[in-house]
Amino acid sequence: MRSPMLDELAELDPARELRAPGHADDDALARILAQPRVARAGERRPAARRPGRVAAAASAAAAVAVAVVVTTVTLDSPAAYASWTPVPDAVPEAEQELRTEQCGAGAAEIVDGPDGPVVQDSPVEPVLVDVRGDYTYVVMAGEGAYTECFVTAPADEPPTVVTAGAAGVDLPAPDARDLTTLQRGTASWSEGDGTEGALTSAFGQAGDDVAAVELTLTSGERVEASVADGWWAVWAPGGAALAARAEVTYTDGTTVMTDVMAGP
Repeated sequence: MRSPMLDELAELDPARELRAPGHADDDALARILAQPRVARAGERRPAARRPGRVAAAASAAAAVAVAVVVTTVTLDSPAAYASWTPVPDAVPEAEQELRTEQCGAGAAEIVDGPDGPVVQDSPVEPVLVDVRGDYTYVVMAGEGAYTECFVTAPADEPPTVVTAGAAGVDLPAPDARDLTTLQRGTASWSEGDGTEGALTSAFGQAGDDVAAVELTLTSGERVEASVADGWWAVWAPGGAALAARAEVTYTDGTTVMTDVMAGP
C-alpha cells in the first residue's frame, strides 16, 4: 500500500521528469557545460564550526556586513579592474606561458557514447594572450573548439581563473582583410561570484592583412586590441563598455571602420 505522504514528497522531487540515459543534444546537459568554471589556486576549505557557535558566528557575520556597507559609503573603494590599461602590456613569451598554464587544455563537448551521451574535451591551446595590469585574457583554440580564459593574479595573492568555451563549432578562416567575431558583449562569467564585476569582451579571427584593431569605450576612450597569429581580442571593465564599431588597420597602412560588437 502506498503512503499518501510519500506520494506528496515524490511530487516535490525536481528531477522526477528526468529519464536516463539521455542523448547528446540534451539541452539541460548543454546548459550545464556552458557554465563558466572558476578555480582559485591555493584556496582552502574552511574548518568545521561547532553547532553551539553557529548563532554567534551568524551575528558576527551580520556585524561585519554592516561595517562593510558603512565603509563603502564613507570611504573611496578601489575601482573594479583598477590596474586595467587601454593598451595591452608587452610581456615576454616565457611570462605569457606562466600566466596561461592554469587555463587548462580542453573545451567540453557532449558526444554520443555506446551507453549514452558522454562529455569529452576537445584539445585547445593558447593562440593569443592579452595582458593588462594584473589581468590576463587568453584565447585558446583547436579543431572546431575555442575557449576564453581570464586570470586575475594580484601580487602576493593566489590567482583566480575563469574559463568558458565551445566545441563542435565551425571556425572558418577569414579573408585577408576581414575579421570574424566569436564572442562579443558582456562576458557572462564576469558577473558571477569571485570577480571584480562585469566586463565586456570581444575576440575572433583576423585575416593575414590585419595589423591592428582599435575600439572605443562608450565613455569615448580608445582601446587597442591584441592582434597575433591570426586572432584578435580586447576587453574592458563594465558591462556594455565597448562601442560596436572598430577601426581596422591593414599592413599597407590603410584603415577601415567595421562592426564587431553587434548581435548575430
